[in-house]
Amino acid sequence: MRNKKVTPARVVMYAALVIVLIFMLVPFIWLVISSFRPNVDLFNEPFSVPKHLSFDNYTAVMESHPMLLYFANSVAVAAIATVVSIAAATLAAYAMMHRFMTRKMLTAVFSMCLFIPTNAFMVPYYVMISKAGLYDNILGIALVYAGVNLPMSFMVIKGYMDTIPLELLESAQIDGATNGQAFRRIILPVSKPGIVTACVFLVINSWNELLFANLLNQSDSSRTIQVAIRSFLTTFDANYAYAFAAMVISILPTIIIYALLTDKIIGGMTAGAVKG
Repeated sequence: MRNKKVTPARVVMYAALVIVLIFMLVPFIWLVISSFRPNVDLFNEPFSVPKHLSFDNYTAVMESHPMLLYFANSVAVAAIATVVSIAAATLAAYAMMHRFMTRKMLTAVFSMCLFIPTNAFMVPYYVMISKAGLYDNILGIALVYAGVNLPMSFMVIKGYMDTIPLELLESAQIDGATNGQAFRRIILPVSKPGIVTACVFLVINSWNELLFANLLNQSDSSRTIQVAIRSFLTTFDANYAYAFAAMVISILPTIIIYALLTDKIIGGMTAGAVKG
C-alpha cells in the first residue's frame, strides 16, 4: 500500500486532534489519580506528583454511603427511560415512513425540540410529576428522562430507517402483511443498529444527568449516583477525595458500554448520511 502524502492540511488536522485528545485525557487522568490520594493532599498540593496512593477513598465511599443502592437506582432509571423512549421513538419513526398529510410538520416539530434547552422544562416537569404522585420516585425520574431524550432518540432511529428501501414495505403489503406485522418482522430487525445507537446515547445521558435527578429527589430510596456524588461537596464540608472516587465509580459503566458498542454507534450514526 502506498503511504498517504503528508500535506500541511493533514499535519494541522492531526495536530488539532492531538490537542483535543490532550484536553480530554489530562483531566480524566488527574481525576483517576486524585481519587487515590488523601483529601489533605488535594487541598495542599492538588497538581503535584502523588507521594502516596491507596484504595482508602473507595472503601470509605462504599462504607459511608449506600452506593450500591444509588448504583441500582441509576441502573433502574436508565433502563426504564431507555425502554419507554426507544419504544415511542421507534413507533414514531416507523410512522414517518408512511405518507400522510402532517408527516413533514411532525418531523419538523421533533427536530425543533432538539434545540429547546432542558432547563426550560424544570417547572413544568416538577409540577406534572408532583401532581401525578411520582415525586421522589424512580419511575417519575425515568419518565422525565424518557421525555427529554425522546427527540434525540427519534432523530437517530428515523435517520437509520430512512435508509431502508420502501420496496420492503411494499413487498410486505403485497404479501398480505399488516402494518404491525411489517414493523415487527421487517423494519424492526433491520433497524437494530440505529436502535442500539439511540439506546447507548440514552443510557449515557440518563446515567450522567444531575439536574432533574436532584430536582425530583429528596431521599436515598430514589437517589441516583450522580446526586450522591454531589453530597460529598457541601457548603461546610468538601471531601474531594471521596467525590473523585465516587466519580470514577460512576464513569466506569458508561466507558465500558461505549467501548463495547463503538462499532454499532458509528454505524448507526453514519447510516442516515447515505440514502440506501
